[in-house]
Amino acid sequence: MQTAHASEAGWEPISGHRSGVIDFKRLLQGVPGSRDNYELSLVRTGGDYFTPRHRHNFDQVRFCLSGAMNYAPGKDLKAGAVGYFPEGTFYGPQSMTQTSEVLLLQHGGAAGYGFMSYQQLTAGYEALRTKGEFDKGAFSYRDADGRVHRKDGYEAVWEHVNRRAVEYPPPRYDEPVVMNPENFGWIPVPGVRGFEVKHLGSFGERDVRIGFVRASRGATYSSRDLSAPELIFVVEGKLQLSGEPLGAFGAARLDAADNGGTVEAIEASEIFFVRLPSFPDTNAQIN
Repeated sequence: MQTAHASEAGWEPISGHRSGVIDFKRLLQGVPGSRDNYELSLVRTGGDYFTPRHRHNFDQVRFCLSGAMNYAPGKDLKAGAVGYFPEGTFYGPQSMTQTSEVLLLQHGGAAGYGFMSYQQLTAGYEALRTKGEFDKGAFSYRDADGRVHRKDGYEAVWEHVNRRAVEYPPPRYDEPVVMNPENFGWIPVPGVRGFEVKHLGSFGERDVRIGFVRASRGATYSSRDLSAPELIFVVEGKLQLSGEPLGAFGAARLDAADNGGTVEAIEASEIFFVRLPSFPDTNAQIN
């Protein structure tokens, strides 16, 4: 089990490949180079943040905690809403007009292209900025013949880091999926007193699951059937995970090794969760 506490992390920039203010509190990370690599962070964006219309070769899950995050013209992820941004699906341009704070999960998608680590992202950005210019979310440079080349900033960094042209899976979804949790009902967890689940959705052939769990004070649960890693984020309340406390804005990763562990609600709690995709049929490392 891995745990992290937002109160113990500071805000920091990650890369300048986009335009405007964006800072991160890094919480949990996976294994760089693996198909199921991931990064879970709190992200704070300013009212000047901008990206061009673009897509990724990985999945994103966003839970807006405050403000509103613009993700396309006339479309905002508002406080309390959850968005699933699938690999291969275009969104944007993003043009923020107010600040927002979002829980952001980026992880390797079902197609198996993995997710470039933030360390790689930062190093790639620093290398490219000596060869060209990042502006309004795009990278441009002039070749030896004086011709100007321009492409999406993240795509440029990815190709520099990986030394090959980026590939994208065909889009499974036409647009990001935005969910309004307040319109979903709570369902009791069978056989477990004091725990209820609000299941927002399951996505793709590798079964990414997104939802919330609500626990009454004093309720206990023994984790089981963790065939794929699950990331949890305490929205409010306080838990104890196999004896380790985890309060509001704390995060944890649970996997098969934690089956049989005890989750106890020290206070009435609400927990956001994402089950990561499972890759049991493929080599864990990216070819």
